[in-house]
Amino acid sequence: MRNRFDEGRTPDLRVVAAEYGDQVRKRMRWIGPGLAGLFVVLMVLTGLYSVEPGEMAVVRTFGKASAPVGPGLHFIVPLLQEKDVVDMANIRREEIGFRTTKAGIKLVPAEAQMLTGDENIVEVQMIVQYQVSDPVKFLFKLREPEATLHIAAEIALRGVVGQMRITSDIDEMSEKRGTLFDKPADNK
Repeated sequence: MRNRFDEGRTPDLRVVAAEYGDQVRKRMRWIGPGLAGLFVVLMVLTGLYSVEPGEMAVVRTFGKASAPVGPGLHFIVPLLQEKDVVDMANIRREEIGFRTTKAGIKLVPAEAQMLTGDENIVEVQMIVQYQVSDPVKFLFKLREPEATLHIAAEIALRGVVGQMRITSDIDEMSEKRGTLFDKPADNK
């Protein structure tokens, strides 16, 4: 190609613009398909996910939940769909009246102390163990399912303890077996 700046004359701007336009058009033929290919690769890479054994995934399309999917490799359309994975094999637990920490067991007196039917104060602790059976209900029927279960279990325990009568049970036991103070000492 001949240099446009030779021979001491100024280049024709129309010719330079036309040549530049031709070069841009040639490159654009490759840029369009290249960008489309890059977009498809990014969609595939961000849309692939795996569900491990013992887990279930719930796919939401525009916020609406679909049927749960089991273990394996799956695909969602990014920006249109989202996924929530729930561990179904895990046995979960709620502790009433105490909390297990790394340092040991920490009592929670506000939960543990309860009033019986005969107005005695007792300290009660309980563990509730459960497994998730329906991931859609677990994720979307309650705002905080663990907190709801904790409150319901504590209410049920307080109801049972509130119906108990401690002093009458102790009196019945002492009548049946006798107490240590009722029997004379054996001095042989």
